[in-house]
Amino acid sequence: MKQRGISIDALTHLLTHGQVEKQFDGAQVVYLDSPTPSPTWGGNPKPRLYAVVDAAGDVLTVENRVRLRA
Repeated sequence: MKQRGISIDALTHLLTHGQVEKQFDGAQVVYLDSPTPSPTWGGNPKPRLYAVVDAAGDVLTVENRVRLRA
């Protein structure tokens, strides 16, 4: 696996303590923070660190995602 962005220790922490969102195909999206929106300066949403894990348990990607809440 090509390592990008975060350390292996940070990835392990994310997978151990993150909020899991299960997908229909058996994959999981693991977020570091809770899904509830938090107030931000200027009304801009904060990026959320997440990892995508396939049904076999392999980490596919680790990125930051911004979700706009209505």
